[in-house]
Amino acid sequence: MGLTDVVVSINKGERSVRASVTDFGDGIPEAFKDKIFQKFSQAESDDTRRTGGTGLGLAISRELVERMGGQIGFESREGQGSTFYFDFPIYILES
Repeated sequence: MGLTDVVVSINKGERSVRASVTDFGDGIPEAFKDKIFQKFSQAESDDTRRTGGTGLGLAISRELVERMGGQIGFESREGQGSTFYFDFPIYILES
């Protein structure tokens, strides 16, 4: 797969649904993983950044997912890409 390719998947578990997006880029440096969901956090410094952005996207995503009763997380290996996911509980409505 190319550098810009991503894989999007949705999986239903017994009590939750997980949506995930996997890329095949550079991955996230170990030293940055604890800061990834903080506002204005960006792994690349200004002189090496290839894309624009404010560093708010993941912080806003976490806030929205948690307010809707879900959880957000990621897995990443430097040099091998990253998978970001969010889980939402399944609610069964009885009539």
